[in-house]
Amino acid sequence: MFLAWQDPKPFIVVPIPPAVHDTSLADVILAAIGLTGVLVVASLVLGAIVAFLLVVWNRRHPPEQDRLPSISPLVPDPTRHESSQVR
Repeated sequence: MFLAWQDPKPFIVVPIPPAVHDTSLADVILAAIGLTGVLVVASLVLGAIVAFLLVVWNRRHPPEQDRLPSISPLVPDPTRHESSQVR
C-alpha cells in the first residue's frame, strides 16, 4: 500500500551554491582610488570656496585699515589726533 502512493518518477535535487563575490586586489585598489578621488575633489572645492571668501574679505577690508596704530611717539600716525603726539 505504501508503494502505491509513491511517485514512480524520481526527482533530482541539485543544490545551487549561493552567489559569492570574491574581492580581488583590483577591486580593493579601485575602491581606494575612488575614495581618494572623492576626497581630493572635495578638498579642491572647499579650498576654492575658502580662497574666494578670503579674496572678497580682503577687497572689503584692505590690510591698510586693519593694521594696529604705531606705539612709537616718533612715528606719526595719521589715525591719531595731533594733540596726543609728542613734540
